[in-house]
Amino acid sequence: MPRPKVFVDTAAWIALLNADDALHEQARQVRGMLARRKTRLVTTEFVLIEVADALSAPALRSHVAAYVDSLRRLAILQIVPVSQELLLEGWTLYKQRPDKDWSLTDCISFVVMRLEHIRQAFTSDHNFEQAGLVKLMTV
Repeated sequence: MPRPKVFVDTAAWIALLNADDALHEQARQVRGMLARRKTRLVTTEFVLIEVADALSAPALRSHVAAYVDSLRRLAILQIVPVSQELLLEGWTLYKQRPDKDWSLTDCISFVVMRLEHIRQAFTSDHNFEQAGLVKLMTV
């Protein structure tokens, strides 16, 4: 039987990385629960770009770079690469939902979740609930 999968969004990576983040402890608890369940984690290069962009201050840069590099070595983490096809599918969803404030990265994440048959997201972002998905952190 295949292991369950959970999509990991920018909010979770930032909360795990930043001990001062209001969701840090909650993120650590969710990460522990997922590890105990041997859950396969999925994220995208687009999400990792957002993490690097959000934490690009010179004082944080080397720490963030080391963190993202360590994520790339995790056997339990699948990082979906940037591709023209994925970007276009996300862009199509972005254009189809002018009623939402979903970012392009969110739309790409929703496409990946659909393609990977993932219903749960390790995030606090309400946009995932708007898209009919289950978020694992609360604000």
